[in-house]
Amino acid sequence: MDQITRRACAVLRQRFGHEDFREDQIEIVRAIASGRDVLAVLPTGAGKSICYQVPALLAKGPTLVVSPLIALMTDQIAALGALGISAVAVTSMSTRADRRKSAAMLASAKPSLVYAAPERLAATSFRNLLGSCRLAHIVVDEAHCISEWGHDFRPDYLTIGAAAERVGRPPIASFTATATPTTRADIVHQLGLRRPVRVIRSVDRPALFLEVASVADRRRSFERVSRAVRERGDGAALVYVQTRALATAVAAALRRAGHPAEAYHAGLPAPHRALVQDRFLSSPRGVVVATCAFGMGIDHPGVRLVAHLGMPGALETYVQEAGRAGRDGRPARCLLVVARHAAKLHMKRLNDLEGAPRSAAHARLSAMIGYVRERDCRRAAIARYFLESMPACSGCDLCVRRATTEPGRQPRGSLVRPFIGSPTCPRILRGSECDE
Repeated sequence: MDQITRRACAVLRQRFGHEDFREDQIEIVRAIASGRDVLAVLPTGAGKSICYQVPALLAKGPTLVVSPLIALMTDQIAALGALGISAVAVTSMSTRADRRKSAAMLASAKPSLVYAAPERLAATSFRNLLGSCRLAHIVVDEAHCISEWGHDFRPDYLTIGAAAERVGRPPIASFTATATPTTRADIVHQLGLRRPVRVIRSVDRPALFLEVASVADRRRSFERVSRAVRERGDGAALVYVQTRALATAVAAALRRAGHPAEAYHAGLPAPHRALVQDRFLSSPRGVVVATCAFGMGIDHPGVRLVAHLGMPGALETYVQEAGRAGRDGRPARCLLVVARHAAKLHMKRLNDLEGAPRSAAHARLSAMIGYVRERDCRRAAIARYFLESMPACSGCDLCVRRATTEPGRQPRGSLVRPFIGSPTCPRILRGSECDE
């Protein structure tokens, strides 16, 4: 065992209380600690934060972590603080005391983590502060946001590469849960990564049962989601919807049906959103109905159901959001409920775009529609989109139906296992018919 690995394992045990690194983590930790640029694509629940937090504690100076959401930064800083690890965020909500603390941490040569949104890098005062210190590393979390070919493009992410050059160009480590080869190439280009170590894990999550249900109207959509919430077994549930109004309405309807559901969207006051998130994370059977504002960095291991009431505009978005189910490795259900003509709303949004962004958005939407209309294997559809090899299907509605209705035909996977939970296989099949 080399010296970096020994030191990293010691930090992992002594500071984080873990005995061993997970698959691929130690390779990433060694690369960052050795001063290499990194591109890491690891699925939700693979432990991305450990991959840069351990090297940060091995470094001789502070590590800057660029992260897209204040809630995500707040959660990570709270978790690090509970472990006695120095960390602070520089955000629009930072107090003067927070800013003084971050300036002191950046000026010191001690290991620490300073979190900031990409918008902060556009501020001259913050760039000057960074330029006055010697950063050990720059970490870019949710790095797919830097690419117009990705699903959550944030223009401010485009400033990161230039800002890194202005502050002495420390090694850059980029992380995301989902990225096609095109998006990965764009991340490398936009950040100016130099011969990066690439660790690319499959997006496939064998423990997740993938299911699509096509319904005629909103009432039937709610009935399907309500039934899935009722049948989720011993665990929490996330229900994603397309609008703030729907989040409020569906949460209220679920409460009337006897489920302890709460709404979460960007229009709610920040303290209320934080309260909803905290209650969800601390409740083994919590139910949250949310827009896409909820999710990045949510670390609830016992989510047994992620249901989408309405179709996301990109397959990457769906894979990332659905992947918040089953982080503990146990079976979980991912249900996508789609009403007829679901693509119309997304097509209207496409009309507001021009050039390359419109082309990229259209390609993403086409892939999402293809997943909904898939007739062979949902896992195969996802694998094709990310240009991965065909995984063994451990559970999707199409493969289970084929195994049930065509017993003599070998399905695409070496193992076909319906969702292990309260729903029975026939009930799943009856509800999964997808008419175009």
